[in-house]
Amino acid sequence: MEADVSVIMPAAGLSLRMGAGVRKPFIMIGEKPIFFYTLEKFCKLERVKEIIFVVNEKDRSTVIEKWSDALKEYKVTKIVTGGERRMDSIYNGLSHLDPDTEIVLIHDAVRPLVKSGEIEAVIKSAEEKGAAILASPMKLTVKQVNSNLEIIKTIPRHDLWMAQTPQGFKRDLLVNAYDGVKGTNEEFTDDAEVVEKAGHTVGIVSGSYDNIKITTREDLKLAESLLVKC
Repeated sequence: MEADVSVIMPAAGLSLRMGAGVRKPFIMIGEKPIFFYTLEKFCKLERVKEIIFVVNEKDRSTVIEKWSDALKEYKVTKIVTGGERRMDSIYNGLSHLDPDTEIVLIHDAVRPLVKSGEIEAVIKSAEEKGAAILASPMKLTVKQVNSNLEIIKTIPRHDLWMAQTPQGFKRDLLVNAYDGVKGTNEEFTDDAEVVEKAGHTVGIVSGSYDNIKITTREDLKLAESLLVKC
């Protein structure tokens, strides 16, 4: 029997780099906001039983007022307030998981170009290994520099991968890992790092370079052009 999957979709970031006057997930592309394109990729998968949408406290009432009815059609069962840091937002989402959830996927609301096959591959790998993330091999040459912007050394790229989402985990493994860092001042850039900190190995699933996180206006233009083709 296939494991039930829940998705936590964080959308609570400050969006400072975009400078659009509205948080990135709510920027319109065509006739709908970015996060609806992202939700579509997950709600179509039969194994996904629920999506927990994590938003900034300032946005929650607006999201409920504008989209609560529509979100039900996208399997969004809860609209949860995020925390000060991303890890706090994810922890809040974990506390609202359905009791029957076995696999948890975490995916950025502003990665609308992820492919269904990639999502399914992460789920399968998480079932087998306990933890897995989507990532792509590093293509660029990476330089380590000092405070004067002078090159110290070139970092070999053959074993470097760029982390993406979704990131998938067995529920108990992820919850226990987050419980272990709750209340600390440590900063974690993604969920895999929290699980690594707890001593667990995380597998890699090769993903597409198109699966960008929309952060800048240039990213937005690229996403607009690619979503039109989809």
